[in-house]
Amino acid sequence: MASPHRLTAEYLIFETGTLSTKSQQIKVHEIHDVDASQSLTQKARGVGNVTLWARRTSGDEKVVLEDIAEFREGVEVINRIADEARHRLQDRQNTQTVNYTGSPLPTTTTAAPAATDLNSEIERLAAFHAEGILDAEEFAAAKKKLLGL
Repeated sequence: MASPHRLTAEYLIFETGTLSTKSQQIKVHEIHDVDASQSLTQKARGVGNVTLWARRTSGDEKVVLEDIAEFREGVEVINRIADEARHRLQDRQNTQTVNYTGSPLPTTTTAAPAATDLNSEIERLAAFHAEGILDAEEFAAAKKKLLGL
């Protein structure tokens, strides 16, 4: 006989009933509290109950999974899986995807050098002019080019 409880990364699936079976599922990100309990007779049999509360769109719901072997470990696993599912859901809600299908942005011309670089370039040109490497006309043309004129 298959276990009446199954936990996946997305759902807790459980069955109830003895003569007829009712199968339910809860999204694990909806589970917000999980507790364990054990009666005296359950203690003798080595089982316990796992009680969980799910916050569903229709309101809070209490679910008791009865006579679960290793129920304490079950509480830890359900809590861990539910926490991971809530984090995945929050990440999906916080992540925005932008699909831009328009034309690409126009490329801009290269920016003018910073003022300190511009000053040092003009000083360099002035030194070339003073040394006679550039004549007055070449110096003026190079300076206009640097200034973007």
